[in-house]
Amino acid sequence: MINTNIVPARNLQKSYKSIIEGVKTKKRAVVLTTNNQPQAAIVSLEDLERIQQAKNMQASLDMLKLAAENREELKNLPADLRNRANEILYTK
Repeated sequence: MINTNIVPARNLQKSYKSIIEGVKTKKRAVVLTTNNQPQAAIVSLEDLERIQQAKNMQASLDMLKLAAENREELKNLPADLRNRANEILYTK
């Protein structure tokens, strides 16, 4: 894993302040392990935001791909259903 520290999960309770401070200041994720197996990660808030943005972007791209693949079928929807879909998709 790139730019991460590996820490046994049992160390989290006794060293949580230094672990969290390291994540915040060094911008390095910490992977928590149990029996040498990765279980979870601690990431900075900035990294979490980037991860969420990437997931949202991927979800949007997946929806666009699905719509493009089914464009002809979507044209055959009743007008009222198309209008409702447009309201849901394009208004906030």
